[in-house]
Amino acid sequence: MSDVFNQKINESKLRDCQIEAYAALKSHFSSSSANKHVLIQLPTGTGKSALISIIPFQLAKKKVLIITPNLTLSEQLKDDLDIINNPNKNVYEKFEIFPAATLAELELHVLKLDSNGNYSDIDNYQIIVSNYHQFGDIEKWFKDRKDIFDLIIIDEAHHQNAKTYQEIIAFFSDCKIISLTATPFRSDNSKVEGEKIYSFSFKRAIQSKYIRNIKAQSISPDQIELSFLDQNNTKYSLNEIMKMKENAWFRKGIAFSQDCCDSIASLAKSKLISLRTNFPNEFHQIIAVAMSIRHAREFVKLAFEKLNLRVGIVSSEDKSTNTEVLKKLKKEKIDVIIHVGMIGEGFDHNRLGVAAIFRPFASLNPYIQFIGRVIRNNGSTKYSYVVSHLGLNQIKRFEEFKLFDSDDEEFLQELLKVSGTNTQTIGSEDSFINESNENEEKETKSQIARINETGDKTVNVESQFFNDDKVTSVKEAIDSLSEEEKKKLFLQLGYKLDVTITTKTKSRRIDPQAKRISNKNNLNELAKSITTDILKNIGLSGKQYYNRDFNYRSTNFAWIQAQISRDINKKLNIQSGQRNKLTNEQLEEFQKSEALSSIKSERTIYFQEKLRSKGK
Repeated sequence: MSDVFNQKINESKLRDCQIEAYAALKSHFSSSSANKHVLIQLPTGTGKSALISIIPFQLAKKKVLIITPNLTLSEQLKDDLDIINNPNKNVYEKFEIFPAATLAELELHVLKLDSNGNYSDIDNYQIIVSNYHQFGDIEKWFKDRKDIFDLIIIDEAHHQNAKTYQEIIAFFSDCKIISLTATPFRSDNSKVEGEKIYSFSFKRAIQSKYIRNIKAQSISPDQIELSFLDQNNTKYSLNEIMKMKENAWFRKGIAFSQDCCDSIASLAKSKLISLRTNFPNEFHQIIAVAMSIRHAREFVKLAFEKLNLRVGIVSSEDKSTNTEVLKKLKKEKIDVIIHVGMIGEGFDHNRLGVAAIFRPFASLNPYIQFIGRVIRNNGSTKYSYVVSHLGLNQIKRFEEFKLFDSDDEEFLQELLKVSGTNTQTIGSEDSFINESNENEEKETKSQIARINETGDKTVNVESQFFNDDKVTSVKEAIDSLSEEEKKKLFLQLGYKLDVTITTKTKSRRIDPQAKRISNKNNLNELAKSITTDILKNIGLSGKQYYNRDFNYRSTNFAWIQAQISRDINKKLNIQSGQRNKLTNEQLEEFQKSEALSSIKSERTIYFQEKLRSKGK
């Protein structure tokens, strides 16, 4: 068993970044005094699985532990590395890392640590893959076996600030530790632990065609109308919008403006059409990120459905539907997937080509993680799009992304500054955005600044991560320059924010039938939001949503939602199944009325009494 990792690998089909990272690791650990904890930085989509598959060879003598942040990644890595149970699809076969004869004889067994395993199973496997949640009780698996591993690989290492990660590292204190990440910032604002011995930039990955180029575009009207409860409506020009976009309250108002959501959705659709027109051999889809479950249901989904796009939502609230939505996405039965903190590392779907940002990212790390969902290669498709609203201030994040990728030390130090009132947030979101904040779920449109788009023009600000037109001139000039001159040219040509600003006459044509159907569907989403509010108001939360306190045949959530739906029909004076007969004017008038608020109040009292009568 100790000879398993003595095999020499064939590098002929590996990518440059994989070969170089592996060489850097072997060189680093060739010294007996080398730092035991090192960091490798690779962009999403450049092939971390293949790198992970070769790292143990020549570097490990005992067993190898691979830790991931979630179950999806654990299962994916297990399949990628398993030559026994996945003989035709593992990465060793795909990249011809070993000759067929060697693979046929190699006793390389991969165990995914889960509830099916036990203490003794570990003895029979050379590679153990697990998400870190399995180590809540580390003694259960590794009591009296602190020396069982000599190499630990931490995937998506920006999560490693979690207490369990630190306990694992401390428990196996003699191990070599190799951390892999695309963004070397932790959620507590500090650098990911480990000495960085290799990094491969996003720009170089784009040049090498490992990932797609990224084009970012933000849209804004030339005027917006802003109002609060205590003052008259006031119109603001584009210049004034640009000044206010730094304010959190303003960005939140933009996010909760249906006009602004409609603008982002319209821009996203135009980019989707562009991809489908220019690269017709591949299918293309949109991924959108919302601020909260309610925001996704009532604003973002409505914006896309009005454009005749097929939409699915994944969130933590209704996990029973998430699997079905993701299946539809992969079967190309939906055009847009909206997520609220549910699609992260490990979600590999290369048809996603447009990232639509409906929430302001207050820091760089989650922004880069989200962008990573749309940069994987999709056939011959050359680029992907990131779209947002100018008022959400995400062009700033894109500029920071480019500076971060240039490895600009001055910029990175500024980002990592953690002192006094100048503290920057890198991996965390410390603004008004907090998906787990129940108070945010209770907010209504009237509790924030109300924003409507006015004016007869739209303004588009466009940039691309890597300017293809400059490649030739850079290559011709670079050989004749000194190292210092090369560095300056590199920054000037690759990392200054090159923006194109265009204006056009505002035109938002919406198919009347699509608008009516989207407003009809929105009643279902409003019923879900009211149900959530009622459950929280009567003291039920989390798993209690799925108890059966009111009807043994139905969960609390489903039962209350059904009652709300019936109440809505009653207020509309229609029978079940007759909503399709309503006109768009009737639907819009109903949603603007106090009817929904009245239903929520009445049903909150009703279900409170029901719980009391049951002694709960």
